[in-house]
Amino acid sequence: MTADAQFNRWMRGALVLFIAICAYIFIADFNIPMTPHSMVQRPVVTVAPRVSGEVISVAVQNNQQVRKGDVLFKIDGTDYELAVEKARLALREAQQTNDNLHAQLAEAQASIIETQVTLAEDKREHKRLASLAAKNLVSTQLVDQKMAEVEAAGARLQAAQERKKALEVELGEEGEDNLRLRIASNTLKQAELDLARTTVVAPEDGVISNLQLSPGIQAQANQSLLSLVVTGEERVVADFREKSLSKIGNSADALVVFDALPGEVFHASVVSKDLGVATGQLLPDGKLAEPDVSDRWVRDAQRVRVYVALTDQALPADMVSGARATVLLQRHEDGIFNWMGAAQMKVVSLLHYIY
Repeated sequence: MTADAQFNRWMRGALVLFIAICAYIFIADFNIPMTPHSMVQRPVVTVAPRVSGEVISVAVQNNQQVRKGDVLFKIDGTDYELAVEKARLALREAQQTNDNLHAQLAEAQASIIETQVTLAEDKREHKRLASLAAKNLVSTQLVDQKMAEVEAAGARLQAAQERKKALEVELGEEGEDNLRLRIASNTLKQAELDLARTTVVAPEDGVISNLQLSPGIQAQANQSLLSLVVTGEERVVADFREKSLSKIGNSADALVVFDALPGEVFHASVVSKDLGVATGQLLPDGKLAEPDVSDRWVRDAQRVRVYVALTDQALPADMVSGARATVLLQRHEDGIFNWMGAAQMKVVSLLHYIY
């Protein structure tokens, strides 16, 4: 065989191989789509104190595993202790004020009874004098004086009754429904809550990451001071081209490989997929539309985020949030493609590790 003939043979073989590879990629993209745009996501909680003050102690170290409720750091609670004491004194003062109002109410009630007795006596005396005046036994002036005393007693009775009403309004409701006591009690509870919040605890199980906190820092309420990477709630997210998902159901099986774990293929399943992306979000911002202007004949494919969860085992505990992965989706009925996809993932796992 001449050199030219051998070269032509190699070229034909290479062309056939190229066409076969292109056909496989095209067909596989619909039946076993794969994407290297995948990563591990763990929820990250930014821990912020609810109160302000100087940090006096830090009870954790960077990359330390903590449990929910473990103490992370403490804030100087001197001011909050004083606030608690002040609130307690205010509550005691409110109780004393109520006791004083109860005493005044009792006094007002006694005054009402006394005035009622005096008024009744004056009315009887006025009636007696009026009958004597009709017989000319006493003067009319004496009758008028007693009438004035009756009116004065009636005015004192009304004043005593009005004072009792004013005291009842000032006192308010009795027992736990008393407004003055409720305000003072709520102020005390808030002060005690603020004091308790000077000790900041872990909201979830996780690992402290990128710790920069140290004693002496002035903490501000609701401003983050450290990050907690939550463990036990990790997931794998994968961004697929939208056309690759056209034949893949919402509960498809998946294979996952991680760059940090060469040769290990994990079985997973699709949990859900997003219904939109940021570029498709409409905001009522009052601006006109901005059509996409491009002179490219071939545009980038739109990617859709898919969430998968491992089914045969859990992620390694030391797998960092953001670890790179490769995800391949499988159709349940395609046995040959599923077998080819598993072999492909083995190769991809090794190549990504080497690269």
